[in-house]
Amino acid sequence: MNTRMREDTVEDIYQRIYGKMDRMGVFGIRQYAVIEKPPFVPLCIDRISEDCYALSQNKVIDGFTIADPDMEIRIDHIRKTAEPLAYQDRTERRVVYPQPGMVNLRVKNDLASLLDRWLDDLLSEGFIHQQ
Repeated sequence: MNTRMREDTVEDIYQRIYGKMDRMGVFGIRQYAVIEKPPFVPLCIDRISEDCYALSQNKVIDGFTIADPDMEIRIDHIRKTAEPLAYQDRTERRVVYPQPGMVNLRVKNDLASLLDRWLDDLLSEGFIHQQ
């Protein structure tokens, strides 16, 4: 099998993430939206820029609202890919590109896997934005 054919038939994790975000209706958000699916923690979708979104679930702990988790994701609509850029929760912040021209591959791979699983959970819980 030639490499080009394989690339066209094998979906990578960034394409899967893009597809899940598309099914959730994320790309229809022009600024900000909250999806509520009781008894689950609401999902906040923030369009940061034309090619970047933030997804977060804001828990209330001891009277304070805390984004846990909160993930920034860069979108490429031409390639139909979505790449996590940063993650934070109440205990840590992880960044894929800590400096210009530098990539932390361990963080990049970890966050892609985490986002892929989180989106599966959100979809199974019914987090879909209705237009």
